Amino acid sequence: MKFGAWSFSGAWSLVFGAFVVFVICSFGFLPHALAQRAFSIAIASTNENRIAISWKVQSATPIGDLFIIPQFRVQRSIELKTWTPVSGLLSGSLGQTFSLIDSNSTLGIYRVESVISKQYAELNNAKLSFGQLAGADFFGARLFGASLDQADLTRSRFVGADLRFANLRGSSLIGADLFNVQAASADFTLANLAGADASFADFENASLNNADLTGADFSFSILTGADLSFASFFETTLDSDTLIDGNPKLVWQLVNQGAIGAILTNQDISLATLTNVNFNGANLSGSDLFGDDLRSADIRGANFTSARMTFVDFRGTILDSTTILDSKSRLVWLILNQPTSGRDLHGTNLSSVFLFQANLINANLTNSVCTNSFFERANFSGANFGKANLTGSDLIQANLSNSILTNTVGSTAFFEFANLGRANLARATFTSADFIGASITNADLTLAGFRFTDLTDASLRNSVTNGADFTGALFHNTIMPDGSIRNF
Repeated sequence: MKFGAWSFSGAWSLVFGAFVVFVICSFGFLPHALAQRAFSIAIASTNENRIAISWKVQSATPIGDLFIIPQFRVQRSIELKTWTPVSGLLSGSLGQTFSLIDSNSTLGIYRVESVISKQYAELNNAKLSFGQLAGADFFGARLFGASLDQADLTRSRFVGADLRFANLRGSSLIGADLFNVQAASADFTLANLAGADASFADFENASLNNADLTGADFSFSILTGADLSFASFFETTLDSDTLIDGNPKLVWQLVNQGAIGAILTNQDISLATLTNVNFNGANLSGSDLFGDDLRSADIRGANFTSARMTFVDFRGTILDSTTILDSKSRLVWLILNQPTSGRDLHGTNLSSVFLFQANLINANLTNSVCTNSFFERANFSGANFGKANLTGSDLIQANLSNSILTNTVGSTAFFEFANLGRANLARATFTSADFIGASITNADLTLAGFRFTDLTDASLRNSVTNGADFTGALFHNTIMPDGSIRNF
């Protein structure tokens, strides 16, 4: 009996006829997610009722990076528990097609293991950005100044490796082995180190800003001088031998031990992720909570007298009448947690506040002071900003459709990809503002000032620009009111 051939990519793959055959792509220390780009497997039955498995060798790193060519091993099982090698470790060259025939014609499940072994490799300053390197073994490797940003390094092994000054921004290091790694001044901003073993390691002066350290182990490690702003410390292990600065150590304690009734007066707790922390009855008088993430935190009965509360994220924060909090912060909490259309905020001071995705539809913000605030993705549809001050604020991707911004000052503000369709911007001032990708269609720009603004990829289609001042403005792929494209 003759069968056809099927092709699969990184999935369980069923083959036909009298036999049932599955194929799994697996990588590194099994089982893992994809560790090789565009890794597809073709399977077919031969005339001798054997199974033919073939695949093309690809680099685990994208074009432009240093090529990392995996080795391969084919294995077979009948119950996904015991695996028998069908081949030895196979090495190939880029673009080569491997083909292997298994004479066993009974029920079977196959997996192709992609193995990346770079023990003690000399990779200083290597470019491995966006690499699919899950399970890779970099034991003792020299990666000084290497670029590993956005790389998938899940369960990878960096024991004793040199990662000083390396760029690992946004990389996935979930479950990675970083034991005794030398990572001083490395950049782990936005990286995910959940469950990683980072014990006996050196992270002095490294950036772990916004890094996910959930369940990671930093026993006996050096974290002095490291930027741990907004790092997630839930169930992170520190011990008496961990060297860490006072601010992040306090944040770690609050996250893992809570703060019910705690005395935290005049403390620096700024730029911290404090989601779900219980501050019930705590005294934080005079403390600095600048930029803190208090989502779902419990601050009932807490005392914030004279505390610095600028840019605090109050989404889902639990408070009540016993919470001692300044009026501006309480208003921000109200806007975020009890949204209502047509809120009257005329003349209100909303400077330096965090109102991400706030619902302020049809709000009255006339004469309000909204300088240097964070309004990204907020909904201001139909709102009235007449004579308001938006200088320096972030309104990226905000909805300002049908809004009124007459005589508004929005100099140096960010309106990237914002929707200003049918808005009234007459006589408004936007000197040096950023309107990249903004939609300003069917709007009234009469006598508005756009001096030195960036209108790259913005659309002004069908808008009225009578008397508008575009001196020094940057036009690049900008759609003008008549539909023409301007570039200068």
